Amino acid sequence: MALMMRSEEHIKYENGKDVVRAEFDVDTIEELPVPALIGEKKLCMGSTALVIKEGLLVILNGSGAWMDCAGTKIKG
Repeated sequence: MALMMRSEEHIKYENGKDVVRAEFDVDTIEELPVPALIGEKKLCMGSTALVIKEGLLVILNGSGAWMDCAGTKIKG
């Protein structure tokens, strides 16, 4: 899995996990984390990922699904 974290912002702690809003890059849609966890960190709504091979910017919604900028569900 080629996931490169660009930035993250701590939002809160929930059930012993750090909840962050993150910005990162992946090579393919398959590499988007579902459930929305990176290691021990839980991603919150508004996290973004650039899917390099597809040229997509995707955003994590409140239900834990990755959506493109047009509102189409990509994964999750």
